Amino acid sequence: MPNLRIETNVAKDKIDMKACLTELSKALANTTGKPEQYMVVQVIPDVAMMFGGSDAPCANAFFMCIGKMGAEENKVHAANLFPIITKHLGVPEDRLYILFRDAPSHEMAWKSTTFKDILGK
Repeated sequence: MPNLRIETNVAKDKIDMKACLTELSKALANTTGKPEQYMVVQVIPDVAMMFGGSDAPCANAFFMCIGKMGAEENKVHAANLFPIITKHLGVPEDRLYILFRDAPSHEMAWKSTTFKDILGK
C-alpha cells in the first residue's frame, strides 16, 4: 500500500531506473515495516519543471502510506529517501520536496475492496 511517486526533470537516459526503483522499494519496506510486495515506486523522468526559478535538476515526490506516518516517522522516511534520490537522480537535497500523506484505509483499494475491509480497521 505504500506508494512513492517522484517526478523529475532529469532525463530518462541519465537514470539507471531498475537500480533506482529497487533501492527505493527496499528502503520503503524497511522504513514502513511493510512487506515489499505492497510497495509501489514510480520515477517519472523528463518532466518539464523548475524549482526556485531554475531548471537545474530537481524533483517533487509524493509518499502515501496507510499508517507508519507522522512527525517522527516522516523524519525517518526523509532521512532514508533523500540520499537514494540524490544518488540515482543527481538531484541535490535542496532541490527536492517530499509530500507525506497518511491515507485512511477506506481510501485505498486492492483486490476489489478497500484496505479497511482487508485490515479490519
